[in-house]
Amino acid sequence: MKDASVKGSRSLSLFPTGAFVAIVAAVCLGLALTAGYDFFGLAQLRLLYLQDSATRVFADLETKARGPDKRPYPQFWQSLFVEKIGAGKSDVAFLALLNESGGVLASEGAQFAPGFIGPIGFRRIEGTEIYVYESELPNPQGQGAGRGGGMGGGMGMGHRAAPRRLRIGIYSSSVDFIRWRAIVHLAVSGVAVLTLTALAWYFLRTLNRFLQLKAREESARHLTALGAMAATLAHEIRNPLGAMKGLTQLAQEDLPGDHKTQSLMSTVVREAERLERLVSDLLTFARPRDPQISRFDFQRLLSDVKAGLQPKLDAAGIKLDLEPGRDSLLIDADEGGLRQVLLNILLNAADATPAGGTITVRTRLNEKARVLTAEVDDSGPGLGASDPEELFQPFATTKTKGSGLGLPISRQIAEGLGGSLTLANRPGGGARCTLTLPIRAAQHPTAIASSRFLQDA
Repeated sequence: MKDASVKGSRSLSLFPTGAFVAIVAAVCLGLALTAGYDFFGLAQLRLLYLQDSATRVFADLETKARGPDKRPYPQFWQSLFVEKIGAGKSDVAFLALLNESGGVLASEGAQFAPGFIGPIGFRRIEGTEIYVYESELPNPQGQGAGRGGGMGGGMGMGHRAAPRRLRIGIYSSSVDFIRWRAIVHLAVSGVAVLTLTALAWYFLRTLNRFLQLKAREESARHLTALGAMAATLAHEIRNPLGAMKGLTQLAQEDLPGDHKTQSLMSTVVREAERLERLVSDLLTFARPRDPQISRFDFQRLLSDVKAGLQPKLDAAGIKLDLEPGRDSLLIDADEGGLRQVLLNILLNAADATPAGGTITVRTRLNEKARVLTAEVDDSGPGLGASDPEELFQPFATTKTKGSGLGLPISRQIAEGLGGSLTLANRPGGGARCTLTLPIRAAQHPTAIASSRFLQDA
């Protein structure tokens, strides 16, 4: 009979979790890549839209300024600029005519004057984002000042005028609809990825809980059958064993102490006692009692258990250290059950620890989570490469003597109080048994539901 959580985990392993996670990850990655590609594409579209707007303004102005009596004169360009920007709801922020050295010959939109010079592209000027575009004006051969000097540069017909450039500033807000569409699309895709991830996690978590519940139901059915069998064994085996042990002890008392059968009778008594313990452990495991919740000092309980084990530990040459913690740890739990748990854990640690070794017990209290943790470290060989969960299966033991029910019973008691009991290898060698308990334990319904019938068996 396996622990319910282990059964649930192993049942979950039968579900193609890896393939499910891979599919969800692939879909999320696809959504993220598509959103990123679309965002980049919309950003490029925004740039192209602004470039096209600036190009159309440039072409319109250049067309209106054709002719030798217009193009060379900054005054004419100034009037064009005023007309263009003042023509209602224009997307044009500023216009500037520059000579070959970057000097401003004519301009409109003085509030954005910093944009008349400097780099082109997206710029933030006076708190406004502007797209700055610049292109050289065509100056065909033979179009000069035509009227003999003046601001046209003093060139006559047949000479090429100095190149001039037209700089145009376009409000980037004119294409904000594209940017907002890109942002909304990216946000929706992000929400979709997060939602899909959350749903996948919730599905796996729900599936795991469902499988654990089914495993507990299966365990309860097994416990019912085992309880009925254990009750029968208690009557059919324990009573004859008691009679055998008692009669053998009486026979020992009647025979001389040096009689040759004394050692044989001692073996019979010893083995009868071992079988009695085995039957008792089996009954305890198959018919767990309801936890008796009361308030007590966990530190005092630890000290009491240590005092009871001290003679055995001294005989084995093992040191037991209780690391200093709180002076007292008041919890609401089953004191008798936890006494049995601590006794089983420390006895296992003592069996694993060689002479001269040390067992260390640490207790910690997580005030925020309201959880008590007790760690028992031994200095033995550790668990090796074996699965620690196997030692929580009934009758699984590494000791030559023992029923193999100590750890399963201890975990059953811990889980009945809403806690847990685990085993693991320590990084520095040896094994660590960790007991976790809520400070205020409540009776765990699934841990004792199967015992209702068994209590009367």
